Amino acid sequence: MRSTLLLLVGVGALVGCARKIPGTEIDDTSDSRAILDVMTAYRAAVGQRNPQAVINLADPSFRDDGGSSNPDDDLDYSTLYTSLVNRFQRIEDVRLDMNVRRMEFDEDSKAARVTYTYTLSFKMPTLSTRTQTDTDIKQMVLRRGPDGEGRARWRIVSGI
Repeated sequence: MRSTLLLLVGVGALVGCARKIPGTEIDDTSDSRAILDVMTAYRAAVGQRNPQAVINLADPSFRDDGGSSNPDDDLDYSTLYTSLVNRFQRIEDVRLDMNVRRMEFDEDSKAARVTYTYTLSFKMPTLSTRTQTDTDIKQMVLRRGPDGEGRARWRIVSGI
């Protein structure tokens, strides 16, 4: 009887402990893995200065205020491609490193808020020969919805 009780307690403890993605405190689920895949694809698209690859990751409801109250840096889905082309043309040798810190899921809205730190390094030859670096903490919001083939897919709603 005692060994059965110990076994049940041990199994209960294991069930209560969700597996984590190695090196993080993020639960290892199909959704968290899919979101990390989107963020990896975003990092690669920025590094390649590929606006179409970024568009492919964005949700049609995409809107971003650029982190400021200035409307000049606001983006939406319809202006995203042109804005990215203009921005990518001005920079070279782009490297984006991202470290996801937290994921919060809202099942009702099928959305996730991802908090991450990033370091972006790049050159702007028209301004300087020196490499510029920007480091900050940001949040990216993603929404799960059907793709063109009816499968659920995570897409970026804001936070690029």
